[in-house]
Amino acid sequence: MQTVALLKMSAPLRSGPALGKATWSQSTDEVFIQVPVASSTKGRDVKLEVHPKRLQLRVEGATVLEGSLVDCGEIVVDDCFWTMESGSDDSPQRVLITLCKKEMGYQSWTTLLEEDVPDMAITHRVYMQLEAGGKALGRVAIGLYGNAAPRTVENFVALCKGDGGVGGMGKALSFSGCNFHRIIPGFMVQGGDITNGDGTGGDSIFGPTFEDENLKLKHDGAGVLAMANAGKDTNNSQFYITLAAQPHLDGKHVVFGKVEAGMELVRRLEGMGSSDGTPKQDVRVVSCGELDTSEESLVDIVATNKLLHL
Repeated sequence: MQTVALLKMSAPLRSGPALGKATWSQSTDEVFIQVPVASSTKGRDVKLEVHPKRLQLRVEGATVLEGSLVDCGEIVVDDCFWTMESGSDDSPQRVLITLCKKEMGYQSWTTLLEEDVPDMAITHRVYMQLEAGGKALGRVAIGLYGNAAPRTVENFVALCKGDGGVGGMGKALSFSGCNFHRIIPGFMVQGGDITNGDGTGGDSIFGPTFEDENLKLKHDGAGVLAMANAGKDTNNSQFYITLAAQPHLDGKHVVFGKVEAGMELVRRLEGMGSSDGTPKQDVRVVSCGELDTSEESLVDIVATNKLLHL
């Protein structure tokens, strides 16, 4: 049998031999984990240990599922249980584990099994040269998660490079010259409205809007890059960079990158914001493009920004 590891963000997960992958689903008050087992498995062969932050399932003396629940959600241990589901020609016999949620809802239970963890490898890097009130601020470098959100990243890179021509709304598909129309201290800086410049417009290389593709990544700190939207599947060119963790946005907006260099410039933009989001100065992207993903490209940006503000 194979060990199918539960998600454990804080440490490497164990794995071991396979009969099939575990799967899971949920209702508002329970989580259901289905673990395939051999057709010869009896109830006496199954041992489940559930603790407030940890779970282990052993079958015929072998551990087949284990890990941490720390980043998933709280459970009521005494109300958790398992049952055996008979198999068929199309489906193997399974152990069905039922976890009782301590709090009703779906929001915290977005990742449970190891394969639920999005690939946050930086596949692309772009830059934005910023100015405020007509004065140069410097460059911000942004790393993008092309494996987790490939279409979103493709669109963003194309808009940074500006090689997509003219969009369906008659405006160039480019961030160059685009302003940051909304800046709320402690919350976010928002820009990317390449058609109207005020948050009412936007465009993309895929058309006026395109679909969400990954809502598992978190707004877990400052410098997170995500798509602004007007609801489900309404992404275009508008984006925002967080100024602090914003967990209430998790599951609603596509997170697809992070600021790698120049966060101090984003903080300067924060100081130009207001409680209603109206910038105190005209803040915009004067040029932008793609960078290689080497460490040297970040070092160069850090050094250039320092020289600019001596």
